[in-house]
Amino acid sequence: MKKIFILTGLVLISVYQTSSLAAQPQDSLNAGSPDSAINPASDTVSPVPAAKAGKPGLARKLRKSTKKAFFLSLLVPGSGEYYVEKKGYAKGFITAEAMIWSAALFNKYQGDMWRRDYISYAAQQAGSNSARTDDFYYQNVYEWPNSYWYNEDQWRQARELYPYDPAAQQIYVADKLYSSDDAWEWKDYDQWYYYRGLRVKSRNALHRISYSFGASILNHLLSAVNAARLAKRFNKQRAKITLDDYWRLECNSYRPETITLTFLRNF
Repeated sequence: MKKIFILTGLVLISVYQTSSLAAQPQDSLNAGSPDSAINPASDTVSPVPAAKAGKPGLARKLRKSTKKAFFLSLLVPGSGEYYVEKKGYAKGFITAEAMIWSAALFNKYQGDMWRRDYISYAAQQAGSNSARTDDFYYQNVYEWPNSYWYNEDQWRQARELYPYDPAAQQIYVADKLYSSDDAWEWKDYDQWYYYRGLRVKSRNALHRISYSFGASILNHLLSAVNAARLAKRFNKQRAKITLDDYWRLECNSYRPETITLTFLRNF
């Protein structure tokens, strides 16, 4: 809705005499300012151009850079939204990022805790070497009820690969067999299954950390695109306000002895 505030000043010009006006040279009538020239044909004064402090439009310092908003949120989710003065969106993306990494830290804590538990449990119940830290060793403890069966399976593979070459068989199993220091044997299947359950829990928890990395990357991208979109919207809204909110001056004359000055403001 356009409201017009009109501040009208009536300037009454007394004409010396109708005859004196008629007697004045035409050049003297045109000697005045072009902004207040009288049109003899219509008895009106040409309108004065709008009074403007500067060219209407969005001042550069009021704009929000779309690229800056995009890369801020790409670096830290929510920072681009905060830059364009959308604190609600900023809080949402920052909270989402905090929750993602909190879940990652929790899964890391659980995974490490269960890993310590199954290593300790295997050493107590199966006699495994708790000094071993390599995952391959505990995967074999997971798959085989004892180290003897595991070693026999390695010999079987060597005989199948090199059936008539005992030397090659020996070389094949040299770095694959477990010595008595690394031997284990599950005496109870329930204990073995309990160990397997602990190992599965640990691996699943540690694997879920990769989901947090993926969720974080997605959150960064969504925040960046959203910040750029909000920056464009901010600039459009600011431009509309700046273009609409300005003053202008109009000067009209409807009778030879009257000049009307009108100030108008759009908003």
